Amino acid sequence: MLARCLSVLLVLTLVVPGAAWAGERGYFGFGFKIDGEGLMSNPTLRSATIEKVAPHSPAALAGMQVGDAVIEVAGQAIAGAKGKDIQAHIEKDIGETVQIKLRQRNGDMVVIKMVAAAKTW
Repeated sequence: MLARCLSVLLVLTLVVPGAAWAGERGYFGFGFKIDGEGLMSNPTLRSATIEKVAPHSPAALAGMQVGDAVIEVAGQAIAGAKGKDIQAHIEKDIGETVQIKLRQRNGDMVVIKMVAAAKTW
């Protein structure tokens, strides 16, 4: 019986290599630089700026660009927030959504929504 279960699992793994397992952490494909004060493990934030956007990622597809200022994440303002609180809003399982308010380099304010994707590498 155990061998049969393992065989089915192996077939599913080979046949559906891109399948997302429940609870698997997703990715949005961006990185940001923070300006904050206090403990590095959980600083009080002053600002956050997009530093990297991966090509073809959920962030790139939503229109996020290097140099954009992050104003809010999931309705919580960046200025004055604790780093771990913002991190909790950004860490999502595959298929979950996050909303981010940005001030683009040209001064326009935009709100983007991204769905966490499976890592393909």
